[in-house]
Amino acid sequence: MTVPASIFRAYDIRGIVDDTLSEATTELIGRAVGSEAAVRGEQTVIVARDGRTSGPRLQAALIRGLQAAGRDVIDIGMVPTPVLY
Repeated sequence: MTVPASIFRAYDIRGIVDDTLSEATTELIGRAVGSEAAVRGEQTVIVARDGRTSGPRLQAALIRGLQAAGRDVIDIGMVPTPVLY
């Protein structure tokens, strides 16, 4: 599976849910972020989401990817969007 380059922005990742941004894509991103965290010596990654209805399942996919990369995850749940930046 290839992750579409078009979803990567200067400060975040944005895509159309179930089109350019699927659970499978999100899990791959989690693996990549987890691998980069390992290179940087970071064991724990904090994960949060905004209030969109797709949030819980995409967050779960991201966490699966991070854990597959051997990272510990702290899930702080839903937060106001500005907190994510």
